[in-house]
Amino acid sequence: MKKYLALALGVLFTLGFAVSAFAIHAEIPAETQAVVAKGTTQITLGGELRFRGAIKANTADFNDNASSTADTSSYDGRVRLRIQADVSKNTMGVVHLETGTNTGDTYTWGDSSAMEGYGVYAEGNGKRGTMAVLEAWIQHKFNIGVPAGIKVGHMPLALGNGLFFNHTKFGDDAIVLFFDPTKELHIGLLDIKLNEGTSTGSPDDTDAYVALFSYKSKSFNLSGDITHLIDQNYNARGLAMTNYGLRADTKVGPVGLKADVELQKGKSKPDTGVDTDFKGYAYLLGANYKAGDFTLDLEYAVGSGDSNSSDNKIDTFVTALANTQKYTYVYDFLTRTAGVTAPSSGASALGAANTGIANTTYIKLGASGDLTKDLNLIANYYILRATKTVSTDSNYNSKKIGSELDAKITYKLDKNLVYFVEGGYLWAGEFFKNITASAKDPDDAYSVRHGITLSF
Repeated sequence: MKKYLALALGVLFTLGFAVSAFAIHAEIPAETQAVVAKGTTQITLGGELRFRGAIKANTADFNDNASSTADTSSYDGRVRLRIQADVSKNTMGVVHLETGTNTGDTYTWGDSSAMEGYGVYAEGNGKRGTMAVLEAWIQHKFNIGVPAGIKVGHMPLALGNGLFFNHTKFGDDAIVLFFDPTKELHIGLLDIKLNEGTSTGSPDDTDAYVALFSYKSKSFNLSGDITHLIDQNYNARGLAMTNYGLRADTKVGPVGLKADVELQKGKSKPDTGVDTDFKGYAYLLGANYKAGDFTLDLEYAVGSGDSNSSDNKIDTFVTALANTQKYTYVYDFLTRTAGVTAPSSGASALGAANTGIANTTYIKLGASGDLTKDLNLIANYYILRATKTVSTDSNYNSKKIGSELDAKITYKLDKNLVYFVEGGYLWAGEFFKNITASAKDPDDAYSVRHGITLSF
C-alpha cells in the first residue's frame, strides 16, 4: 500500500523538467547575464544549482522480501558554472564546469568520505563535490563561398532522437566541421575520440566518424547521418560497424507526425575463433495532437534483439548512450533491461541499465501541457516487451517486461527557480523472473524524486 501511496503523491505533486532536445553539437543551455571584458570581448556568465531527494524500491531485484542495498532514499546536489567568451562575431569559446567525477555529476548529502571528523561526535563538517570540465570548446565561423565553421574540444553530442547515440550528459572530445549551403540545409562532419587506448605496441583506440545533414522547410524536416565506428580493442582484435539513420517529421493541420529508422551493419575479427557479424535495426513512429493547452502523444518504437546464442551473429541493436532517462523512468533508466547480445539463463539473461531501445519494443501514450501559468504536467504510459526472448530457460523466457506510468510536474516558484517532483511505477511482468529469488513472480518497482533548481 505504501508504494502506491508514494507513487500517487509523486504523480500529484510531481514537478520536473522536460527532457531537453539536443542537436548534434548542442550547447547545454542556461539563463545568462552578459559582462563586458577588456576590449570588445563579451563574457557571459551562467550556472545552475540543483538539489534533489529520491526514493526507489525493487529496481534491482523485483522482490519485496529481499534485503536490497539498491532500495534507497537520499539527497544529492549539483553545481554548474559556465563561461562563454564571444571575442568577435565569428569566434567564441565555452568553459563549463560541473561537480562530480568523470562518470557522475552529483554529490551525495552526508557523504561519509567527505567529513573532517573532529570533536566528540566526529560526523559531518565537510566540503561537497569537486569541479570537472563538462564543456571546453572553441568555435570559429568562416566563409568558403557558403557559411561554414569549425568547433573543437569537449562538447555534448547526439544524433537525431538519440536511439543510437546520445552523449549529451557529459560529452565527448571531437572536431566538428559544419556548412550551410542554403538557409534550409545544414551539413556536418565529425571526428569523435571515444577512447584513447594505453596499450603498447597494439592498436586499442575507439573512434567514430560521422557525416550528417538536416533540411528544414516550412512543411517538413528531414535529417540523416552515417556513423562509422572503429573499436580496435573489441574482442581482442577489433570491431568496425556503421549505423545509418534517417528521420523525418511534418505537420498535417493539428497533427504532428515523425519517423526515425536506424540500420546497423558491422564485423568483429578476433585473433582466434570465427568472425562475428553485427546486424541490427531500430525504428520509431510517432504522432501528436494539439488540443488546447495540452499535447497528446502516441509513439511506437522497436529495437532489434538476438534470439540465438550459438551462432556467430549479433542482431541486437547496438546503442551508445548516457546515464539519463531515454524514455521510461524506471525500466531502462534504473533497472536491468532486455538489451543483451544473446540469450542466456538466470540473472545473466538480463542486460545492464541504460541500454535504450536495444531488444525492446514499446507503445507510449502521453499527454503534456500547462495546468496553470506556472504549473506544467507531463504524463506517459508505456506498454513494454522484449523484442526477442532473453532466457534460454523455457520456464522464464517471457517477453512481457510489463507496463509503466511516468509523470513529471514542474512548478515555477520565481524567475529561473523551479520545484519539481518526478517518478515512475513499473508493473513488472514475467520477464523479470530471471532475477527474482527462485524465479518467483516479480514484485513491482517504483521511484519518486523531487528537487529544486535555480538557473542563472
